[in-house]
Amino acid sequence: MIPENIHLIGQVTKLHGFRGELTIFLDTSKPSDYADIEFFFLERAGEMIPYRIELLEQKTRNSAKVKLEGVNDEETARLLLKSKVYVDQDVLTEGDDLRRELKELQGYRVIDQEHGELGDLHQVLELAGNPQLEIRHPKAMILLPMQDEFILGIDHDKKEIRVASPPGLIELFVGE
Repeated sequence: MIPENIHLIGQVTKLHGFRGELTIFLDTSKPSDYADIEFFFLERAGEMIPYRIELLEQKTRNSAKVKLEGVNDEETARLLLKSKVYVDQDVLTEGDDLRRELKELQGYRVIDQEHGELGDLHQVLELAGNPQLEIRHPKAMILLPMQDEFILGIDHDKKEIRVASPPGLIELFVGE
């Protein structure tokens, strides 16, 4: 069972070398924001196991080389492949906390500052490091990149998400 105070942030994708280092895909707006955290929680056989982080170096935009305490050889590291990686919710950056929150907002009305009401949030699509808000517009599904600069605010009482879409994006989908 996954505790409420931890958040899925990535997955172990492959080994990095033969000394127990791992490559972790980080589903985050900025992996380097997590360079100073102390622990990851890895899900193994339905249990959450804390691992102290000895080293975390960003490799690509969405991956990092990680060395976990107690994982010192290829055989031990191999057991962690495909494990989901979680962090304590308290260490989430503002941008990632917003992403987590947006995933819970299906059905909220999406209102653009220029175009007005666009439709309802159908889902958040996780597209290889480029998450998108999929908005059900009467004419088409609109995909809006889930970037901090495009999300203006969320009103839970009214169940609304206020956005500022990039110039030309809405017209691209609805042809107006």
